Amino acid sequence: MAATTSERKGLKPHHIDMGERGIYHTDNRLNDLTGKEWVFATRSVINKSFPPSFQFALRSQHGGQKPPELCADLIRTFTKAGQRVLDPFMGVGGTLIGATISGRQAVGVEINPRWIEIYREVCRLEGLEEQQAVCGDSRTVLKEFEEESFDLVLTDVPYWNMDRRRRSKGKFKRADGPAVERRRSRLSPFTADEAAADVTGMEGKEAWLATMRDVFAASLRLLRPRQYLVVFIGDMYHSGRYHMLSAELAWLLESLGLVLKANLIWYDVAKKLHVYGYRYEFIPSMIHQNILVLRKE
Repeated sequence: MAATTSERKGLKPHHIDMGERGIYHTDNRLNDLTGKEWVFATRSVINKSFPPSFQFALRSQHGGQKPPELCADLIRTFTKAGQRVLDPFMGVGGTLIGATISGRQAVGVEINPRWIEIYREVCRLEGLEEQQAVCGDSRTVLKEFEEESFDLVLTDVPYWNMDRRRRSKGKFKRADGPAVERRRSRLSPFTADEAAADVTGMEGKEAWLATMRDVFAASLRLLRPRQYLVVFIGDMYHSGRYHMLSAELAWLLESLGLVLKANLIWYDVAKKLHVYGYRYEFIPSMIHQNILVLRKE
């Protein structure tokens, strides 16, 4: 008797041949990736270039927007088709768009109605079905959702006082142009109280960490056991020293009962370089962000 195609390829009963994608194992509890795809999904450094897509210019009114394609890659890594994703700091909806293009359901919470309006306009212009976007403070809004009703929390948190810091201390000048005044970040404060707070010292950072604790404690109540929380967080150079916000946030999240599984590095190849500290001291030009990966046990 002639061997079947599966037998010739050495496939076992729990294997599915996905063609160029590779072999899918039906016992895969985490996602819908094949073994070949899993290899790339578990790399600790992401240096993939993402296109200026999904109305990039419109979304860039928010200074911290993330590529929907990158969000989609992360969603495909940590969920199966049809599962639910929560973003408690949705901004202009990179996570929500990523969920749409990867076939998942998502809910986003955003305190600034302007960013939700931009997300909805992007969906209209791109012909995308809108995910659920709720305007409000996550610390209050998330109390209304059913416990353990999400399969992934994916978010990009506000970075301490980055929303209130100027981008440079002096005037900005190109070689062929006039000098212009220093510019503020395009981010917005998480709350009105934080906008008025003095953020020059450690008190500001402690207030930020307290806010993060409250929001993520509310989010964890909604996350199913053994599912993942994935967070974008950039480090900062501020007031003469490097602040490893990623480590501080990781410690906080572990104190809530999560287990740290990875720190992925997103090397943003499109990030512009700047000359900082020239002739005086070494100041890093930040071209990477951390993506913390934790699991609810």
